[in-house]
Amino acid sequence: MYHIEGRHAKKEIVEKYVIALTRALKINRLSSKLVLIQFKTKLDNEAQGLCMGDKTYAAIQIGKSGQTFLQQMQALAHEMVHAKQFLRGELNCEGAWKWKGRMADGYEYMNQPWEKEAYRLERDLFLDCFPFQLLD
Repeated sequence: MYHIEGRHAKKEIVEKYVIALTRALKINRLSSKLVLIQFKTKLDNEAQGLCMGDKTYAAIQIGKSGQTFLQQMQALAHEMVHAKQFLRGELNCEGAWKWKGRMADGYEYMNQPWEKEAYRLERDLFLDCFPFQLLD
């Protein structure tokens, strides 16, 4: 269901967090689908995180440069919302952006419906799912 690559600060915490996120987003039972999470030193355009995918997989990249561990984890919550959107077929980027079956090219970044949902959910997902008790 998920695979984590790259170096990150606290492996056990990240594993527990990803499991909790998949449950909260109700994608934990999609066993034939893959979420690949990669931690990279730096992403293009100084992005905090990126997600691409389709109905079978989602590939998430989290940038470490310029972000604290907790900021990386909040970015991961945001990108996991996008993973859910791809895996559930709500978001499609094959040829042109489609949101819930409708053409969605031309939106400014903050007006994209998939970004609105990710920004709306990321904070609560982070606060509800992150295993703060495991921090030193």
